[in-house]
Formats: sequence, structure tokens, C-alpha cells
Amino acid sequence: MSIIFYDHLINKHELLVIIDKTEGEDNHKSKIKHLVDDILHHGIVEFTLSKLKPKHHKVFLQQLHHAPYSPEILDYLKEKVAHDIEEQIQKHADKLIKKVRKDLGL
Repeated sequence: MSIIFYDHLINKHELLVIIDKTEGEDNHKSKIKHLVDDILHHGIVEFTLSKLKPKHHKVFLQQLHHAPYSPEILDYLKEKVAHDIEEQIQKHADKLIKKVRKDLGL
């Protein structure tokens, strides 16, 4: 679970706490948390790519690959997509978290 440019925009803490409180082995809970992170990451990257024009995909993906924690990624997205991209990512992440909770029965 590394630091990603959008971490401050998503609130997955509550979901992770619920997973921790469920019964089961710690390694199983750890795998579930890792899967949740993967689902959120792929969902947010896919959402972001859908907002970007295809000609900007390569630069975004290069930035994400080389420095996934960089706040410059958000600056790039604000310039190429919209100034409210943070809010859009936040709303999309909330939808993803609700879906994950539903799928996990939490």
C-alpha cells in the first residue's frame, strides 16, 4: 500500500477498520485489504483515463508510473480535465467504496 496522488481524496479508513473487526485470519484480512486497494486504484485510474483525452493518456500514465505520489499529477489533471477533478475523483471513489462494501456484505 504505497502513497498515491489521490490518497487524500478517498476515505477508505472506515472500510479497512470494518475488515479488521471481522472474524478471520490476519493474512486473509490482509489479502482483502490489498484487493480493496487494487480495486480502488484500478477504478480511479480507469475513471481518470475516461476523463482525459486519449492524447493525454501516455503522459498521465508515465507520471503515475514514475512518481505515483506526486502532487503534480493532480495539477496535470486539473489542467487537462477540469479544475474540480479532485471532487470528481472523490465522488467516484465513494461509489467504488460503497460497491466494495456491498460486495463484501459489510
